[in-house]
Amino acid sequence: MAGAGMCVALLAVAMVFAGVVLGDRYRPRLVGAPIDVPNADNDEGLQRALHFAIAEYNKASNDMYSSRVVRIISAKRQIVSGIKYMMEVEIGRTTCPKPAADLQSCAFHDAPQMAKHTICNFVVYTVPWLNKIELLASDCQ
Repeated sequence: MAGAGMCVALLAVAMVFAGVVLGDRYRPRLVGAPIDVPNADNDEGLQRALHFAIAEYNKASNDMYSSRVVRIISAKRQIVSGIKYMMEVEIGRTTCPKPAADLQSCAFHDAPQMAKHTICNFVVYTVPWLNKIELLASDCQ
């Protein structure tokens, strides 16, 4: 009997060691955990969420010029009762006064006193099948 207990203990130690050596590569993802969005510039759902977040940012901003995304720094997606997008983006002030109809056609200011770049963290919750979208968090520095 003592031999069986020793075998179980050795097997447990071996499994822990294998887990440490093999690392995250073979570890299953947690269901519902946030995951990175690969190729964020071409992800349709992420782009819709980002477009919404920027529109909300521009509505709330006191700046007379519209801002738009310079680059996506990081983006994650989490499946909840809908989809939650967590994005860190760099935004810049454009030459278009508010409200701008087509932000993508607006050039960024080049004059140093007018050019303003900001890093923002947005969290957008969307339920596509209900046509619902909501900005849960907007933090810009």
